[in-house]
Amino acid sequence: MNKGTNGKIKTNDSIFALKLRTESNGLGVLKTVIVVLLIAIQAGILVLAYLYFMSVFQWYLAFAIIMTLITCVYVLSSDFHGQAKATWILFLLTCFSFGYVIYFMSDKHILFAKSRKKFEKILKETENLQKQIDLSTLNEKEVKINCDYLFNAGKFVAHKNTKTTYYPTGTQLFDSILDELRKAQDFIFIEFFIVSNGVLLNRILDILKEKVKQNVDVRIIYDDMGSHRTLKRKTKKEIIDAGIKLQSFNKLVPVFNIALNLRDHRKIIVIDGKVAFTGGANLADEYVNEKRMHGYWKDSGIKLEGSAVDNLSIAFLSQWKFITNKNIDYKSYLNRAESFNDDVDDAVVVPFVSGPNYTFSIAQNMYANIIANAKEKLYIMTPYFIPDETLMNLIKNKARSGVDVRIFIPDIADKKFVYIVTRNNVEKLLDYGVKVYTMTHSFIHSKIILTENSAIVGSINVDLRSFNQQFESAVYTNEKSILDAVMFDFTDTIRYSKELTFEDRKRNKVSYRMLAGLFNLISPFM
Repeated sequence: MNKGTNGKIKTNDSIFALKLRTESNGLGVLKTVIVVLLIAIQAGILVLAYLYFMSVFQWYLAFAIIMTLITCVYVLSSDFHGQAKATWILFLLTCFSFGYVIYFMSDKHILFAKSRKKFEKILKETENLQKQIDLSTLNEKEVKINCDYLFNAGKFVAHKNTKTTYYPTGTQLFDSILDELRKAQDFIFIEFFIVSNGVLLNRILDILKEKVKQNVDVRIIYDDMGSHRTLKRKTKKEIIDAGIKLQSFNKLVPVFNIALNLRDHRKIIVIDGKVAFTGGANLADEYVNEKRMHGYWKDSGIKLEGSAVDNLSIAFLSQWKFITNKNIDYKSYLNRAESFNDDVDDAVVVPFVSGPNYTFSIAQNMYANIIANAKEKLYIMTPYFIPDETLMNLIKNKARSGVDVRIFIPDIADKKFVYIVTRNNVEKLLDYGVKVYTMTHSFIHSKIILTENSAIVGSINVDLRSFNQQFESAVYTNEKSILDAVMFDFTDTIRYSKELTFEDRKRNKVSYRMLAGLFNLISPFM
């Protein structure tokens, strides 16, 4: 990638696979080693305790069997999806003498209970900040149903007076972000899973430092696991010393519990309550192809200008309050946007978030709704494709019904064991008439779903982690300009992609199917 004369980052015309040697973060690696080592020690203590009980208490075996059976019943009655239940029960029966201990140490209903109550209190504070608009003018019944669901599930209000812009690359997304950051006058909110040292962060920090000097309130949230090897301690100190408010979500600590797996995967930027961005791209150089990690990096994002920005302002401020425990005057950050009068009565925009703070997966339910309502086409772009049985069956049935179903995945893997499961899952769908494309020499990181009347653009992968264990952000819309832009992105991506055939299927080999089946056992935790 090159820089133009105006200082913006420009994408190379050609797409090719190239790996560059990148700077490593020694402290991040050391922190990872220490955390893993301490967790391994805790696991070792559990094993020693188990051996001690086995040698001292002859009745322990009977006790363990009873506890395992009770735990299996508890799992079956839980709100886990079927695949997770099957995985846990297999583990419990295989490791019956100590598996129940591991399960209850990993039960988010137990270890996340305190945090959930805290989130519920915050959600209660924010649920009446906005009122739902009149949806009676919507022509599409399915769109109204989706808007009603988002409002009833999380109080995410639909908006009409909002201008939207879709970006098919991370480069275009961050070029627009940089332009808007320079215009900030009151506040800037930034929330990312990964914040990484590099060219992109340096350019953003140069702007943020100047904005702080202009008395702009600048706040950044980063996920501690996502950024622990990429954001240097020296840079964190530099950010704080510049007057930027910096907070990490869910600090990476050496304690064995499910909370380590609950991550802030959102990508949100809000500027003055007037402009907002979300999408798939993190704040790191690979997302704008400034460095190549897995070939050409394909990403996407969306820009909002208007009242819909308030949805993302509330989402950011809610997360900020959860982390800091400080009171927030939400209303002072809302209703600041310019009104964009839309002549199309049935065009709506609904930014929303999802996460373990809700009792159900808003992200998964929205994907299920959109897939179920597709009548003509269903296009999905995702780096990881590990849906549960319900979504798989919905997709199969749509293809059987004559819907044009197409799925776009990477050609290059960033996590090989996850890619094996992804590839195996999409190859199964070929039998049902689904078209599958892999983008040549590229890693697709975009998270998009499109039908003839709806689209979702955001941070949500089609996998069980995004649906159940991560905090996500996205925008649902039926706005025609966005649908057209997303459709063009899919069509354009086909130019650089290979369509999989039955002969290309890796699962034609028995050994590959067995390996994929093995990895699929742990797919609920991928």
